[in-house]
Formats: sequence, C-alpha cells, structure tokens
Amino acid sequence: MARPKKSYAEVALEMYESVQQSDDKVRKLKSSVFWHEFRVKKRTMQVVERIGRILTEQKLTVSVKSGDVFGKERYDDRIILTIWPPQGEIIIPVSPIFPPIEWFSEMKTREFESEREVEYCFIMPLLEKLGYEYDDIAIGYPVTMFEGVHKTKKQVDVALFNGPSRKNEDALLVIEGKVDDKGITVDHIGQAKSYARELLPACYVITNGRQIIVFQFNGMMYQDERVMDFDRSMLYEMWEDLYKYISKRAAIDRKMWLTGLPKKASTLVVDQHQPT
Repeated sequence: MARPKKSYAEVALEMYESVQQSDDKVRKLKSSVFWHEFRVKKRTMQVVERIGRILTEQKLTVSVKSGDVFGKERYDDRIILTIWPPQGEIIIPVSPIFPPIEWFSEMKTREFESEREVEYCFIMPLLEKLGYEYDDIAIGYPVTMFEGVHKTKKQVDVALFNGPSRKNEDALLVIEGKVDDKGITVDHIGQAKSYARELLPACYVITNGRQIIVFQFNGMMYQDERVMDFDRSMLYEMWEDLYKYISKRAAIDRKMWLTGLPKKASTLVVDQHQPT
C-alpha cells in the first residue's frame, strides 16, 4: 500500500525536526535522497524556488557541499540543512541617526557617469552618515584570491574596517560600485560575495548609485541573506533598516556576533570540504 503523499510543508517540518533533534543541529542528505523526500522527479525552477521558500519559512538554511547552486547540483552531491539563525546571542538593533532631510533630497538627484563617481559622490557621503571615519575606509583594497589553482590579485572597490587596522578580524563591510546604466547582475553580486569570503565582513553591498543591495555575510557557515534591495529614491524611507544593517556600530556588533558563533558551525565548514 502506497504511503500517503505529504505536502512540501510537511516534509520541510519533518526535516526541521530531524535537524533540531541532532546533536550538531545539522542534517546532510544525498541530493537524490533529498529530492525523493519531496517526491520531486524534475527540478524545475518553480519547484526549486518553492521548496527553498518553504524551507526558509521553516527556519532552515540549505547549502550544497560542492558549492553548486541549490537545485542544479549533481544527485550524488550532498544537501546540508542547518537551522538559521543559530541559537545564541541576539543582536540588539542599533538606533538610527537620521541626516537632515535636505541631505536625502540632494542624494536623490545626483547623477553618476562612472564607477568612480558612484564611489566618491554616492558611497562616500553615505558612509559618512553611517558613522564611518577616514581611517576606516580603504579604497581599491587589494585581496589575493585563487581562480582555479592560480593565485590572482583583485581590488575591492571600497572595504570598511574598524579603525586603521587592515586585519580580517576588523573588516566590517565590502562595497562594490557599478555604473548606473548597467543593472546589477548576478555576476556583480558574485564578485562582492567572493571578496566577502576573503575579508569576512559583517555585510557586503552592491550599488550602482540607483539600486542598493545589502547582504548579511554568514561566515560561509550558512547561506548569506539578501536583507535589503531598494531604489535610491526610497533612501529616506529605508534609512532606519539600512542603518541597523551597515552603520559602523551595527557592523561592529554583528562582526562580534559572527566571531562568536558556536564552534560546531565552524566544524560544518570544514566538513563541507571533506570527501565522503
């Protein structure tokens, strides 16, 4: 007799409960087993997105061991389920400081013809109002990365640190500026994310002076979260949220919290790169 067909939500709840009951709050499933649990035979974009949303609503974060995009991984890959946010210290939101209304009006009307103008005429004034000082800002900050097996040097458009130190432990933000007439693409986001993985900041930001996208960096232990995505015309309305995510005070608080995540989460990062 065939077992009753469960809804996606019921399967997600069962997965959450199994993660919750595990000692390390992690469950790893072979991709083929994971999709079989949901009775998915064809991984269409709509189905993958729907299951992803349901898992997120269930407070589960999904990652793929190989680093492939969820839903496009090989069936012998591993799906890793973790609970997010991890249990522990709760970050108290920072009270925002609002610039004068005239400042918002001026920022709305500025036009930019190059990435440098976006950096100097939009990003820099923004950082000043978010509490950053001269010593915190590194423009064209060099990072060494690997492309395959080859070492290469790149430059972060703007990197923010807590004071003059340029150690990773003091990195607060990564910001990538783009040209206004080119929309922000997946490649732009991927570039900022790759820099974040080198510097380990609290958040990373991509902006073309018109659109502002903010991601919370979760230390490569959990999937990064796109927490803001808005148009510059809404800067005043979105200021309170922007301030609580990327102001200097908020970034310091989150960075301290990230460095204090449970050691089991750090073990998860190592495990994701171990052969099965």
